[in-house]
Amino acid sequence: MPPYPSGVAFPLADTGRISYDGKILRTIQQAGGDLYFSTDKGVLYCLDSSTPRIKWTYAAGSPFGCPPVVAEESIFIWDQENSLYCIDRKGTLLWKKTLKQKILSPISWDQDKVYIGTQEGTFLAINKSSGEGLWQLKAGAAIEAGAIFWGKTIIVGCTDGRLYFLTQKQDLGDIVDIGSAIRITPLVEGDRLYLGTEDSVFQCFDLKSKKRIWKIKAAGKILLPPRTDDKRVYFFASNSVLYCLNKRGGDILWWWIAPSRSVYDLEFSADKLLATSFSPLLFCLDRKTGKEIGRYNAKSEIRSNALWDDPNVIINLHNYADDKGTSVYLSQDLKVKLTPSLRSPQPAGTEISFLASPVGFYLPKYEFFIRSETEKVVVQKGSDKNSWTWYPEKEGNFAVGVKVSDEKRTMEAELPFMIIKKQK
Repeated sequence: MPPYPSGVAFPLADTGRISYDGKILRTIQQAGGDLYFSTDKGVLYCLDSSTPRIKWTYAAGSPFGCPPVVAEESIFIWDQENSLYCIDRKGTLLWKKTLKQKILSPISWDQDKVYIGTQEGTFLAINKSSGEGLWQLKAGAAIEAGAIFWGKTIIVGCTDGRLYFLTQKQDLGDIVDIGSAIRITPLVEGDRLYLGTEDSVFQCFDLKSKKRIWKIKAAGKILLPPRTDDKRVYFFASNSVLYCLNKRGGDILWWWIAPSRSVYDLEFSADKLLATSFSPLLFCLDRKTGKEIGRYNAKSEIRSNALWDDPNVIINLHNYADDKGTSVYLSQDLKVKLTPSLRSPQPAGTEISFLASPVGFYLPKYEFFIRSETEKVVVQKGSDKNSWTWYPEKEGNFAVGVKVSDEKRTMEAELPFMIIKKQK
């Protein structure tokens, strides 16, 4: 018997919603059973990942400018007034640091420091516990990409087209000219770095030799950080195309065209990929082939990544008319329909067949039963057979039911049925 399917399963059903003011800032993320996101109204939200419930909120004095970054015990976020906040996992402000320069980059962190880049080209290291400024590097242009880490080395991509290699004590090592502005945070995997540049080139870079391994020219600018699995690397471009490349040589394995542009992180779920764009549609693709496995129409524009937190997929919507956002919890849509061959009522002695039609079950078993006013009797034990035939002997009010079960799920359906006196 093949193993029980893992990851998200379609069709999906809306199982709960949470409304809030404003728009989510692009990303919702999960950590320790909680969900976190920020809004353009300056509110940080912590939700329960299993049920649609707000656990706490933190309101800043200014709209936030980035999604939150969750560390082991703290959450870091900056606002449009260039203040960096450190908030504990219970929603209490630990410290706040205001800069004179305009913050642009995502927040990065390691064991004891957080790092940010500014429009003026300054890269800052800040004490994670106290908010104290530790050191800074002056680059040749604005720093829009987040810092990444390779062993004990910090790598900073800059819009001057260079990669800066630093130690955690500020010592500047190599400076590598890539040739075009770096605006999107690269990805480090082992000794390889994957990055997209302003000239629509996506490339793989060897960090030991500081040399390019391969590159391809995309048909649009790379809009978000890439994702990888064992053999493939994935990225979205501004022409609404999702590319899947072979990691070893950069060959295009497949591409998929989204309904519109996407600035939302890709999400993996087992062997599947979840993708959203500026549209109401959530797509699920096979990571190996790029073929569509399922889709969900939210009927309103999706404004975030799709987050997989088993058994739920969480997305965020936005209604422009009232400037309200909504977090939507989606789970597999389970249904069982029981259909009789004849309608109620029927006379005693009539042959009546019942057919069970389930949705969302994997290799289900079917147990049929009859419920009367006094008892419930199993008339067909659990088996692969999804139908049962009844020859009622006496009149009365009954309920014919079926229990459908697979390895993980169980659901029952009942159908009231009246048996009348046998006609002569």
